[in-house]
Amino acid sequence: MRFIGRHNELSFLNRCYESTKPQLVFLYGRRRVGKTETLFEFARSKNHVFFAAPEATREEQLALFSRKLFEAGSPAGRYLSRFETWHDAFLSIADLPDQGRKLVIIDEFPYLVKADPSLPSILQNLWDGQLKSENLMIVLCGSSMSYIEHELLAEKNPLYGRATGILKMEPMDYRTAAEFFPSFSAVNKALAFSILGGVPHYLAQFDDDLTIEENIKQHILTRGCALYSEVEFLLHQELRETAVYNGIIQAVAMGATTLGEIASRAMIDSQKASVYLKNLMELGLMMREFPVGSSLKEQSKGARGLYRIADEFFRFWYAFVFPNKSDLDMMDVDGVYQFDIEPRLAQFSSLNFEDICRAWLRERNCQRKLSCRFGEIGRFWNKQLEIDALGLSKASGDRPIGASALVGECKFGKSLVGTDVLDDLDEKACTIGLQNVDYYLFSRAGFSPSLKAHATQKATLHLVSIEELYED
Repeated sequence: MRFIGRHNELSFLNRCYESTKPQLVFLYGRRRVGKTETLFEFARSKNHVFFAAPEATREEQLALFSRKLFEAGSPAGRYLSRFETWHDAFLSIADLPDQGRKLVIIDEFPYLVKADPSLPSILQNLWDGQLKSENLMIVLCGSSMSYIEHELLAEKNPLYGRATGILKMEPMDYRTAAEFFPSFSAVNKALAFSILGGVPHYLAQFDDDLTIEENIKQHILTRGCALYSEVEFLLHQELRETAVYNGIIQAVAMGATTLGEIASRAMIDSQKASVYLKNLMELGLMMREFPVGSSLKEQSKGARGLYRIADEFFRFWYAFVFPNKSDLDMMDVDGVYQFDIEPRLAQFSSLNFEDICRAWLRERNCQRKLSCRFGEIGRFWNKQLEIDALGLSKASGDRPIGASALVGECKFGKSLVGTDVLDDLDEKACTIGLQNVDYYLFSRAGFSPSLKAHATQKATLHLVSIEELYED
């Protein structure tokens, strides 16, 4: 399969590689996000040593790393079967054949540190000494995000302050994810994104020669396929007490959004639920959302924050696979799809369609294609109303923050969007006191003739079809 996306990450790595200074780069991100494939693509045309660290003993890891260095031409290979210490192994990198920049990539570096906790100190001493004058780039990669952030990159760790580059890889955006499905319609691209999200490993499982229904049945619901047990596997890899986490994630998947609701449905204490949710957020599986315009004080108290599942595939799995596991284990794939998934799929996907629309607005904001430069663009809600997309203008000259605004409504239903939707959105804008407003209406099915006619006479009204969301 051809390599897709990651242009920004590859540009960053290549800038580090082309620097005249020695580079110690940390690249990390959640499992399945495509770190290893990106590093392979980066190193493809370069002389390099690529070491995928196994979960093994120190001696086994050191022997495998030694073999990689010997194969790359380390002179020590002529008289040693393996290096005895990590100090000797890393020091020998400087002796690799001089073919320009020396590039060494260590995938799953935390496995090495787990087997030998002294390794960060060894690397720090060498980096501060002999290696800092070498034409060298070392990339340390890992999937254990909390360990890398709170241990390896923390102030108490020997490697603190030594990194010349730190890059956290995130899931792909909706537009890049669509490159996996060139034959899909815009609607099916949006459906696929709402099901799989932006994780390359998940996206690669779908086949755009099949329908969405066939893909769900064959690649998610069928026992033995790659995605059927993916969620359980990942949770067991990353967390203990998986039964508790299952209860929390399912509670959110079923509509619980506040800490109290989640704790009540998962039948655990709120204080404990807060800790579990924090762990899930560190893994990139859960997020906390605040209304546009919330102050830092409000966010720190969490009074208005709502929890939601950040990973689209986890959300789909807990909404449709987890509660139907018994039926799916009995291979009742058709029944689960017909009675549980098909009637709810459009409604389920509407939340992610809103994400797509907001991402489109943010992209155009960065390209200066909106009426002015807006600050935060996100969702807004209070006790009276909800707005799918709200943006407030940034301060400029004598214009205060919020002097101009945009509001948006996102409809993923199969009916044409009419003037009633615009009237409702206008009323919401007036209720919260917005002025100089641009209106954006997004629709899967299209717009009524009367609304289209209205848009030709009102420059501040923008009608955006689902096809336009995927145009270059």
